[in-house]
Amino acid sequence: MLHLPALITDLALILSAAALVTLLFKKLKQPVVLGYIIGGFLVGQNFKLFHSIVEIESIKIWAGIGVIFLLFGLGLEFSFKKLMKIGGVAAITAVT
Repeated sequence: MLHLPALITDLALILSAAALVTLLFKKLKQPVVLGYIIGGFLVGQNFKLFHSIVEIESIKIWAGIGVIFLLFGLGLEFSFKKLMKIGGVAAITAVT
């Protein structure tokens, strides 16, 4: 049997959980980010029903990389025109 490092198996577990919750939450028409949080909880060490993460330190690295990609994706969807449109209303509401 081929021996894979724990980092690679942890990554495979995280990506497969993310893929499953993405499909499920898109079908349920719910926010996918909420699915990612639930998927992370399911593969974490606090939930013993499924196979869980082996190396906690490597997961902290993958979590940081995941946050970077999430913020990058949000930046791609960012609309400056929409911000300018809503910004005036938000500024007036904040003052009152």
